[in-house]
Amino acid sequence: MAGQLIDAIYEVVAMVPAGRALAYGDVAELLGAGGPRQVGAAMAASTGLELPWWRIVRADGSLPADLAARAEPYWRAEGQPLKATEPPRLRFPQARWQPDDAEFAALDAIAGSFARGHSAGAVGLTAGTDTEGSER
Repeated sequence: MAGQLIDAIYEVVAMVPAGRALAYGDVAELLGAGGPRQVGAAMAASTGLELPWWRIVRADGSLPADLAARAEPYWRAEGQPLKATEPPRLRFPQARWQPDDAEFAALDAIAGSFARGHSAGAVGLTAGTDTEGSER
């Protein structure tokens, strides 16, 4: 995975406020690049970085059991809405971060910076298109 994409993923993850969460696919969608698997791979490689990794979850609000156990204290400390499951998981619709206009502007700047770092011929990374190549 390109280092610029990983850096952009980490910038988006760092923006997610306490008490909120995004799905792996949400991060990719906000960047207009990659997909849930690429975001997951970047998060797996983030060991040692000070990122709020517990705020990035699967679309159903879950994490793998070992990560959910490590994330639960963070979720509780931040007041995240949790489902009473084992392992615990977020009530994702309520926890999902909805950026405001200023936050969207910052996210667009991250995505734009990433897109400028790639050639127009890169698959799924042409200006004005999503990862499938269709108009946004």
